[in-house]
Amino acid sequence: MGIFFFYMFVASATPLFLWLEHHKIAVASIPGIFLMWILGSIYIISPSIWIEATFIVTFAVNVMLAHYAAIVLYGMPLFKQKRLLRNSKRLV
Repeated sequence: MGIFFFYMFVASATPLFLWLEHHKIAVASIPGIFLMWILGSIYIISPSIWIEATFIVTFAVNVMLAHYAAIVLYGMPLFKQKRLLRNSKRLV
């Protein structure tokens, strides 16, 4: 559960990184983060297989969203830069 708890903090910070450039993705991730924290808290208080399964699903969705955010923020500018360099060599 420690890994889940650590990554819950990382996933909770994802909207902060996205706020300026991709406001819609940041706003879309907020309800999932609240749900993840609520289900995690309920599971800690009274463990149940259904709460755990629902928590893991919301956790996985938030992990995928955080990775998508990392690709959008850090990968896309790199891909665009490489594409521009490749296209400029073709013109010469």
